[in-house]
Amino acid sequence: MRKSLVSIGFGLLLLIVGIYVSNLIIDLNKTEPTYNNNSLTSVYVEVVKNGSNKIEIERNGKLKSSNRISIISEVQGTKKKNRNKSFKEGVSFKKGETLIEINSAEFNSTVKQARSELKNLIASVLPDIKIDYTENFNEWKNYFDNLSVENPISKLPNSSSEKENLFLVGRGIESAYYKVKNLEERLSKYKMQAPFDGVLVKGNISEGGYIVPNQVLGEFIDPNNFEVGVNIPVNLIEKIKLNQSVSIISNENKNTITGKIKRINQKVDEMTQTIKIFIEFNNKNLFEGKFVELKIPMGIIPNSQIISRSLLINDNYVFIANEDDKISKINVTPLFYNKENVIVTGINDGTRLITSNVSDIYEGMKIKVVQR
Repeated sequence: MRKSLVSIGFGLLLLIVGIYVSNLIIDLNKTEPTYNNNSLTSVYVEVVKNGSNKIEIERNGKLKSSNRISIISEVQGTKKKNRNKSFKEGVSFKKGETLIEINSAEFNSTVKQARSELKNLIASVLPDIKIDYTENFNEWKNYFDNLSVENPISKLPNSSSEKENLFLVGRGIESAYYKVKNLEERLSKYKMQAPFDGVLVKGNISEGGYIVPNQVLGEFIDPNNFEVGVNIPVNLIEKIKLNQSVSIISNENKNTITGKIKRINQKVDEMTQTIKIFIEFNNKNLFEGKFVELKIPMGIIPNSQIISRSLLINDNYVFIANEDDKISKINVTPLFYNKENVIVTGINDGTRLITSNVSDIYEGMKIKVVQR
């Protein structure tokens, strides 16, 4: 019996001591802590001043000449040596200069033969024209005299009547004329000329090589005009306008290179829900195939603040220093993100925004404010 009373008494004593210690701990938590200014965490702050901030998205793409042709042969033969310039990569040509010429001696003889046949036909009908179609004889005589087997033929004289026209068709004049024109057109394909000032970026045939129809001989581009295609989210496409300026972001050159939006596709990519736009650049310092980063303006957000993405917590609040030099957090609305920053609204002018990364930061934390 005595042992039971001792156990009960001891248990009551422990209970009383536990309640006392618990109350003591609660009181300690309620007590305002005292701080040593020398041990406070120093944080950098920036006084917020809202303004208008540009929305700019960054994209990258590969430059391609906006004026380019593939050089493809339509005839066959041996490549002739160009006395002035070789058909090699990096060689520049002016508009009208010969890019490549194929030996056409054999085919040229065929063309001369066809011209000669046409001349013989006209000679055979001249007496009849002089008698029956006197008013048109001088024109046909001049045409006959100027027709040379060495030079391209000119257009046939116009018939003065339907009867004359039927006469000429019946004698095969018109048929022979178009046969010559067809052969002359094909002869012109043995010599390929530069359609614009440019440079050869690919050459697939060497001097003396044999060329066959439909063979790709090279590629020729305009080295001053380029374009790049990039994809834009469909929900942002309404902010894109034709002829809008776009800048190239370059670490190599301090000079800004700008271009303009020239085309906007009207088809949405079903997989990515994006629309492709094409930006054109007129600049001799760019190169075919080079990857570039672009900065595309998308408008302005008024009364906003641009901050580092690292300062935005859980995409909805930031830490600030309140009037008591303690940490507070305020909700913000992020409106636009780029690689490093975010544009937000909801921070009042004069707010001291914490811009330094503080480990184990929490609301109510006492700090030492350092203003940049």
